Amino acid sequence: MNLTENAQVTQGIIQQIGEVEKCGEAGVMVSTGAGIVRARLAFSCLVQPVCGDVVLLSRRDDACFVLSILERHSDAPVEMRIAGSLAIDVAGDATLQARGTARLGGGEAAALTAASVEIAGREVELSGERLNLIGKAFSWFADTFDGTARVIRQVSDVFALRARSHSRQVEDMELVRVGHLDLRADKILNMNAEHAIVKSRELVKFDGKQIQVG
Repeated sequence: MNLTENAQVTQGIIQQIGEVEKCGEAGVMVSTGAGIVRARLAFSCLVQPVCGDVVLLSRRDDACFVLSILERHSDAPVEMRIAGSLAIDVAGDATLQARGTARLGGGEAAALTAASVEIAGREVELSGERLNLIGKAFSWFADTFDGTARVIRQVSDVFALRARSHSRQVEDMELVRVGHLDLRADKILNMNAEHAIVKSRELVKFDGKQIQVG
């Protein structure tokens, strides 16, 4: 049996070092000292090879596998592929950090579950066709809050608003329907309109030290 200098034999298994010439879905073509061979990626070889990578081959009979990628001379990004499901269990802490941009996505869904979840950033953006926030309590603190929507609906048992100054502008019509309406001003109550109508089914009462009409 003629073997290259970088080949080792252990119980019929030949290990060689070669250079990837071509990549495809069916496998890779690797150039070795014995010629060009077709190889498949071993189950444990998660990093996808690219042309020019130096790889470790394992051959037995007609089967040839790429065990690992030993060296890469190009600046091609590292890509890992897993055919089935993946579960990672870490007994201690786990950190995933990227100096550039980090993306986490799922083809169908993505879930993040923990006793406490913190998202921090100079700019945080949430976008989607539907956004649902569900919780027993919700608090937000901001220096400025701007909200824009075509339709806003709010339903609550109690709605309380407290502000130092409150301004509201409605271009078309504002309709208020309540069981009881109590308007109180500590100093001045001013109502201006081109036409004013006050209508009551039973009683209209004006009470004050002075009442001026006209």
